[in-house]
Amino acid sequence: MVDFKKNIVLFFFSFLALFSMAQDDTRASKNIPADAVRKIMVIPFDPKLYMSEIDNKINQQTKWKFAKIRENFRQQLNAQLKLKLQSIAPVVSFYSDSVKMWKDLSYIYRSTSLSYDLIEIPKDSKIKPAAAPNGIKNGQLAVEVNTDKKFMNIKVNDAKLLSYLTGKYKTDYFVFINQLDIKNDPDSYDLAADTYKREITVHYSIFDKAGKSISAGAEVSHFSSKENEPKKIVSINFSEIATDITSKLAAVIKPEVTKTQKK
Repeated sequence: MVDFKKNIVLFFFSFLALFSMAQDDTRASKNIPADAVRKIMVIPFDPKLYMSEIDNKINQQTKWKFAKIRENFRQQLNAQLKLKLQSIAPVVSFYSDSVKMWKDLSYIYRSTSLSYDLIEIPKDSKIKPAAAPNGIKNGQLAVEVNTDKKFMNIKVNDAKLLSYLTGKYKTDYFVFINQLDIKNDPDSYDLAADTYKREITVHYSIFDKAGKSISAGAEVSHFSSKENEPKKIVSINFSEIATDITSKLAAVIKPEVTKTQKK
C-alpha cells in the first residue's frame, strides 16, 4: 500500500514537470528571442530647431502661445512616427513622462551637431540637376542656377552615445528628427480661391547601433493657407511624412525581422 502511494506521488510530480515543460516550450515557440527583437528609438527635434512662418495665424485661431504651438507639433510628429514605426518593430519614445529619459535626450543633444548637407539623389533616379554655366550666352549674362536641395543632417560626435543608448534601451536603430520647417509659399497664390500653399518639411537621419547611416534627407508635405487648426494640420501632413520615413527603415529592417522569425 505504501509503495502504491509512493508511485502515485511520483507520477503526480512527474506529470506536473512535463506539463510545465510543455507550457515553457509553447511560450518559447510563440515569442521571438529577446536578442532578436530590434527596437527603434525616435529622437524628437531640439525645440530650437522649429522654424515656422504660420504661428501668428494659429495663435489668432487657437489663442495658443508660441511654446504650446511648437510643443504640440513636436509631440504630434513624434506620436505619428511611433505609430507608423511600430508596424515594423517596437519603438522607444522619449514621450514616456520619464525624467531620466529627458536627461538622456539632453545628453543626445549635447553629443550631436548639425550640418546643412545635400540630399543625395538615388542612383536609379531620372532626376538630373539643371544648371547653366556662368558666362555670356546669346549676348546675355548666364548665372549658374543651383537646383541641389539641402537638408539639416546630424552628426554623432560622442562615440559612446549610441552604444550607451543601445545598452540602456536595447535599441538597434535610431530615427533622429533634426528640424521641422513650416513655410508659406506666396508664389503659389490662387486668385480665384484666395489661398496659397504652405510647405511642411521634416529633416531626418536614421542610424543603426553601429553608427552606420541608413537614410537621411527631408520629407515634404503641402496644405492650404486657409488651414490654421493644429489638429487638421497634423492629420493632413504628419501621417504621410511619418509613413514615408518609416518606409526608408522598413526596407532595411523588415527583411531581417522576417528572416529571424522563420528560424
